[in-house]
Amino acid sequence: MCGTHSSAQMFSFAKISLRSFLLGAAMSAVLVAPALAGVDCVMGSKAAPAELIPACSAIIDQASNPSSDRAAALLVRADTNARTSGGLTQALRDIDRAIALDGRNAKAWRLRGDLLREAGGDLNRAAADLSKAIELDPQDSESYELRGVVYTNQRRLDRALADYDQAIKLKPDNAQAWSDRGVTYYLGGDNEKAIRDLSEALRLDPNRPRSYTNRGAAYKKLGQLDKSVADDGEAIRLDPKVPEYYDNRGLSLAAMGEYDKAIADYDQALRLAPRPNFFTNRGDSYHLKGELGAALSDYEAALKLDPNFALTYNNRAVLYKKMGERKKALADYETALRLDPGNDNAAGGRRTMIAEVAKFGGEPLRPLAANSGNGPSFDCSTAKREVEKVICADPQLGVLDRQIAETYERVLKSAGSRSAGDLRRTQRDFLATRNTSFGRPGYDLRKVMQERLQRLNAMDS
Repeated sequence: MCGTHSSAQMFSFAKISLRSFLLGAAMSAVLVAPALAGVDCVMGSKAAPAELIPACSAIIDQASNPSSDRAAALLVRADTNARTSGGLTQALRDIDRAIALDGRNAKAWRLRGDLLREAGGDLNRAAADLSKAIELDPQDSESYELRGVVYTNQRRLDRALADYDQAIKLKPDNAQAWSDRGVTYYLGGDNEKAIRDLSEALRLDPNRPRSYTNRGAAYKKLGQLDKSVADDGEAIRLDPKVPEYYDNRGLSLAAMGEYDKAIADYDQALRLAPRPNFFTNRGDSYHLKGELGAALSDYEAALKLDPNFALTYNNRAVLYKKMGERKKALADYETALRLDPGNDNAAGGRRTMIAEVAKFGGEPLRPLAANSGNGPSFDCSTAKREVEKVICADPQLGVLDRQIAETYERVLKSAGSRSAGDLRRTQRDFLATRNTSFGRPGYDLRKVMQERLQRLNAMDS
């Protein structure tokens, strides 16, 4: 069994744009300043940033305008910059100026705190800004909800829950607060409450794909895998372009033993974004399905993307152990522990491999020698191809290989000269395709060998 899966169920709090907060502000009137080419600096404008930013700048730069109007224009320009590539720094500068002009503007403090959180900056500063917003407007549900998100990110879960409680008390239909409180309960290990809150968020707003996938994670923790798969499926229906949703559903399907369906989901996740955890998770399903070469290929692809992904080393070590590659397994366990000293799976595996190396040596076990009568048709001690090593490490594949070889020889002896030539060609094609295709995603070595044996048996009969 592989080590713990690298779940991609990353619990995401909504990154609500500045626009969504400013729409409720008392800023619907056109600000006092000459508009540029008919464009007004108002929140909710459909104008392109290239038009809206100069219109707001005209108001901001006119010193005779009231400070409140200039501050409001700065917030509109900040919102516009925040929605443009590379505009985050300018957006923060504009909010700083707005606060300098109107320090009692609660929305400006709230916006700066949330933007700092989104930017992954100083969470303590973000919490301080949101606390100032709450001080200026203690009836604002959104500020409590956003500060709760900051506290959750800091793993100050009790303080986060208190803020979500207050946000919901002030605004019972705040779906985001219900959803984020559900995530916080999940992180605290209370999956029943997590499901309750996420379900309420979905009742208030059924079009929340992240709430579905997060509730699916809570169902998975409780062993309710059918519900987990259904929730991730709904998340995919609502937003089919998010790779994590496919990866999450794949993890639940793999836990149900539905490896082919899981692999199909990982395939889609990888088409959307080639990430090391997606490759590792797909490798785990190939591994558990018995397709060791495909598993090894995926683990190596994951490590090519991220050479410091500890879980992949752990799971590749399990694969190497199964293949009898004790030295490689030990090296991978040691790398996993170096990268993640608290990895109990790797620590236990390392102890086991040290004992096995001491007892059997570092070379792979070769129990299925060609002359044993029950192993492959070739000598495992001279096997160089990865596919041959896998056949040697798997008793069932070893028996299949010997049966194919013996049946082929039997059919060949009884064939006429013309059909014998065709038979030799198909056997060469089978082996060449096996050698070149092994390890590629979707290639099922066991199935291909079984099909070849069936065809030969049909000729033999």
